[in-house]
Amino acid sequence: SVDWRVGAEFFESRLLDFDVCSNYVNWINGAGLTGGRLNRFNITKQSRDWDEKGEYLRLWVPEIRNIPNEFIHSPWEMSETAMEECGVIIGSDYPFPIISPTANCEFKRTS
Repeated sequence: SVDWRVGAEFFESRLLDFDVCSNYVNWINGAGLTGGRLNRFNITKQSRDWDEKGEYLRLWVPEIRNIPNEFIHSPWEMSETAMEECGVIIGSDYPFPIISPTANCEFKRTS
């Protein structure tokens, strides 16, 4: 068993900026220490809800700057033709997802 603080500290060391209070609460919750329901964060949904046109994504991830709006939140869904047209080859210029973007939503907690 790994202490949640190890993960929180590592995560923060990789960020440009962060809010320690939000980060620690999320790590505590993710470790199952709140005793309540376990929230599942869907990064693709949050991205679509809060950055509809992908402006934030394009600012911080210049590799995907030329991806059309319809694929900016899920560039791995583009066809090979679309990739060639925007000059971004997923798997070469930008990586495929390491896990399914909906894996966190599909996770079933067992106790």
